[in-house]
Amino acid sequence: MKKFIVRVGLFFAMVFTIILALPVLDGKKESTTEFMAAMSDKHERIDGINGHKLILAGGSNLIFGVHSEKLEKELKIPVANLGLRAHLGLNFILNELKDVAKEGDIVLLSIEYFMDVEGDENLHRLVSYYNPQALAYFEPKYKSTFRQFFEYRHMLYKKLLTDYMTKGGPAYTRNDFNQYGDGIKHLEMKPPGVLGSRYVIKANKEEEIKALNDFQKFAVAKGISVLFTYSPYAITEFATNENELKELDSKFKERMRIKMISELDDFTYDEEFFFDNVYHLTKEGREMHTEQLINKLSREIKKDELNDESLVSTK
Repeated sequence: MKKFIVRVGLFFAMVFTIILALPVLDGKKESTTEFMAAMSDKHERIDGINGHKLILAGGSNLIFGVHSEKLEKELKIPVANLGLRAHLGLNFILNELKDVAKEGDIVLLSIEYFMDVEGDENLHRLVSYYNPQALAYFEPKYKSTFRQFFEYRHMLYKKLLTDYMTKGGPAYTRNDFNQYGDGIKHLEMKPPGVLGSRYVIKANKEEEIKALNDFQKFAVAKGISVLFTYSPYAITEFATNENELKELDSKFKERMRIKMISELDDFTYDEEFFFDNVYHLTKEGREMHTEQLINKLSREIKKDELNDESLVSTK
């Protein structure tokens, strides 16, 4: 009996040691190459810009689809690409903007069609582990410090196991971003040949519209200008979801108070211009999409009067 108790004690001691050691196995937060840790680098970019700036906010379509340096040169305004993952959810992204956007800034929201309001809880825990400021961007399921401690360890265990089994993707690490927050590793890579994120789109976006309108009220009060655009999208998927998308577009135009600068099909492109999913563009696709964004934004941004009241939609 004593041997059994000793063995059980040793087993639980080993498990507890592994739990404590997980952050060590995963590397230091400051030097980790974890993709989601790039939020800190993106915030550093924003904090380092003096004066007005253009903040790109949304999901990973912005990482793979925008040439921010070109935007900056053409529009004569500093650009920071805040895009990370659509699965963070709209509330998370808007709360992050409330934290980093300042008076006189211009926010361009580029939202994937499948993005929901709440986002993925596991992803919230992951991003907040590496970026503690993100704890303020979502409502944690467990507020107990003790429970959060074990939730983080559980999250790290799953991440390490997944990384070991899949080896990760070469275009999905913290090192794959440039100083603007754009993804650049994929630009010289051969597309894998299969496009993911082929979701059935739902036109029921009442919660999303409410969240966007609430953010618009916040932005107007703070002197922040907000513009909305659809994300790049494979034309084949557009055709598959066309009826739902048209209904969604009609609701946005009728009820959303943020100014839209693109029509529903403005940013649909052939599949040959997409990298690994129906929102991620190749190098050629990125250049084409950036040119389109420049044309749209140049009509809205007055180069000599960036804080002009006309930039703030009060519709």
